[in-house]
Amino acid sequence: MHKYGILKNGNLQIVPSGTPGAKPIIHAEVPEFDQERQAVFETTPVDMENHIFVGIEIREVEQDEGNQDHEML
Repeated sequence: MHKYGILKNGNLQIVPSGTPGAKPIIHAEVPEFDQERQAVFETTPVDMENHIFVGIEIREVEQDEGNQDHEML
């Protein structure tokens, strides 16, 4: 089921599908990534005329060598 939204001042607001100006929201697919070294963030929503597109950005994260717990419970 699609979610619908409206962009107001660059911010995405989720609204019911019948709301005037509402467009379907399409999210980019998340590719495989290294969950121990990378994180996935949404990019700024973009109005694509017939839908609103939300992309992703994969960023490297700092490793905290001192606090890693190598044992899983």
